[in-house]
Amino acid sequence: MEFTASPKPQLSSRANAFSIAALMSSGGSKEKEATENTIKPLEQFVEKSSCAQPLSELTSLDAHGEFGGSGAGSSSPSSSLCTEPLIPTTPIIPSEEMAKIACSLETKELWDKFHELGTEMIITKSGRRMFPTIRVSFSGVDSEAKYIVLMDIVPVDNKRYRYAYHRSSWLVAGKADPPLPARLYVHPDSPFTGEQLLKQMVSFEKVKLTNNELDQHGHIILNSMHKYQPRVHIIKKKDHTASLLNLKSEEFRTFIFPETVFTAVTAYQNQLITKLKIDSNPFAKGFRDSSRLTDIER
Repeated sequence: MEFTASPKPQLSSRANAFSIAALMSSGGSKEKEATENTIKPLEQFVEKSSCAQPLSELTSLDAHGEFGGSGAGSSSPSSSLCTEPLIPTTPIIPSEEMAKIACSLETKELWDKFHELGTEMIITKSGRRMFPTIRVSFSGVDSEAKYIVLMDIVPVDNKRYRYAYHRSSWLVAGKADPPLPARLYVHPDSPFTGEQLLKQMVSFEKVKLTNNELDQHGHIILNSMHKYQPRVHIIKKKDHTASLLNLKSEEFRTFIFPETVFTAVTAYQNQLITKLKIDSNPFAKGFRDSSRLTDIER
């Protein structure tokens, strides 16, 4: 008597859709699709992908504001994000030409008023614009040269703060939270000619602050209840550089204005800051006749 192998059972189209092989393959495609949808270019913003790569080894920044790798040694997108400032915080001796450049903070009187009270900046998941806005003007630049103007925000110290209402002052609450990914904001009008910088003010009104660590819009990510210092950088762009920016070879200068130090908050702590923002912000017109003390920048 001969035994024949029983035929392999055929799955219906409905059953086949729930088979292990089908579920595995569809899961892989969904994961790949999700990754492709998540990784987007951060236009006009910079985010370094790995701390292991020192500044001197960075190659270039393309037109979308992303660093280009240096061949096979470049870091992969899956590398851990860098939390160190992308431009060094230690002073670097500038060249004779760059040393001639001076930078002035516009609306300094307004910044001084906030600084006396202890400036606070609202941070949100979707991103909130700064008020006052960082606005600067330059002098001493070469009128025929081209320059990139950037801004970043770095921690003042390694402490976390809390507001003591009975004292109306900020007190140290403990050690700082883990640092967040470091980002640079490249001014969207860069590169400027020296002639343009001599004639016009550079305003960073489009910079937005967020506390969303997974932000995909290029906003500057900060920790709430921590103190920060904005910095303005100017980089001379060499004629032979094809990309927007090449940090390895370009000369740069950094300018810091102590009166722009602020504490990042999710809600204003000092009511005097709230009042000053309402009185000073042209976009807070609807709050001036209201008793509500709420967020004012849009």
